[in-house]
Amino acid sequence: MTIDWFKPRGYRHFDAQIGEQYAIKVADEGFVERHAWLPLIRYQKRVKRYKPKLGKTVFKQRPIMYASHRDSCILSKYAWDLSKRLDAYYERKGLDRNVIAYRRLGKSNYHFSAEAFQFAKSRPGCVVLCFDISGFFDNLDHRILKRRLKFILEVEELGRDWFAVFRHVTRFSTVDKSALAAHPRFSSQLSGDSREPIATIAEVKLEGIPILVNDERFGIPQGTPISSALSNLYMLELDERMVECCRRCGALYQRYSDDILIVCNIGDEVQLRSAFLTELKKHQLEINEDKTERVVFGSVGAREFQYLGFNISAKGAAIRPGSLARQWRKAKRSIARTKRIGRAEMALGNATKIYTKKLRKRFYPVGSRNFSSYARRSASVFESKQMLRQVLRFERMIDAALRSMDDP
Repeated sequence: MTIDWFKPRGYRHFDAQIGEQYAIKVADEGFVERHAWLPLIRYQKRVKRYKPKLGKTVFKQRPIMYASHRDSCILSKYAWDLSKRLDAYYERKGLDRNVIAYRRLGKSNYHFSAEAFQFAKSRPGCVVLCFDISGFFDNLDHRILKRRLKFILEVEELGRDWFAVFRHVTRFSTVDKSALAAHPRFSSQLSGDSREPIATIAEVKLEGIPILVNDERFGIPQGTPISSALSNLYMLELDERMVECCRRCGALYQRYSDDILIVCNIGDEVQLRSAFLTELKKHQLEINEDKTERVVFGSVGAREFQYLGFNISAKGAAIRPGSLARQWRKAKRSIARTKRIGRAEMALGNATKIYTKKLRKRFYPVGSRNFSSYARRSASVFESKQMLRQVLRFERMIDAALRSMDDP
């Protein structure tokens, strides 16, 4: 049996890390049916975003939840199976180039962005509509999701193993990471090098740390191995209907998770917008009006639109300044940390210089898959001189920072 889907995870949780022997057991449906699931660990990820409409940077808290090692192993196996069925359906229905998130298509975001750019360029005066779905993962209706799951599995009722998986990701329980970090013993287990579990659930309960259960009929956790596949499954009918509507009038439809792009002739805009909002309402979802963009491509004074990390206009494409700024902040933090540790080691006589090989591999484009090499490939696919200038400027800043590491 292949276990290509298995990925060992190094984080700390309520169980110990596992190996391939456990992954092999997951093929047994009875084993999954009898499995005792553990709570997810939840934390808030602080995301920094620049809002052009507001002219300022805002911070957003994004809830992230991650499953225990055994639970993640099971969810990975079932996500693999579900994704294969979805891919087969997309290919059969001609949706392969329209649903582009969380799939192994052999392409990157810059390929799909460039396709949208070329499509818009070939239709002077077309309208570009960019929609963002509000609280996507938090609002997925369980009844709709279950109906879609039975459809893709081609069953009248879910098997006991699939029902166990479905129940875990819909009626999930969580423990807040900050509550564990505030506890003296759990805190040391959470951050230490040991591979032992953080605590047993009995110990968590004994210490009075809340275990919250999702009692709502909507919402799945964002961050588990199966979350992305389930989100694609949920949108299956909407994707199919929107692709059909767009094809009838020669428009383009692409969806990357909760980001939707429609490029159409101006005469078809009202019809397609209405069709999309109608389908979205059927799925118990709403758009985020603050993030909705409408651009008449190529018109005088037309704004650029943002898509998959790029700013795109009729004049060309560029990497979003926010993306470059975020990478530069990461680089500065890494360089400062390496400099601090290197100087401490030199003071102790353990080193004669500050070693920068890992930093160069992380931030230089040669022979490495990192932001710089990604940006260079993006510039090549878009044939964008502006993008290449951005990359070269970023690389010069990195090079200058690395050269200055020996300065006092």
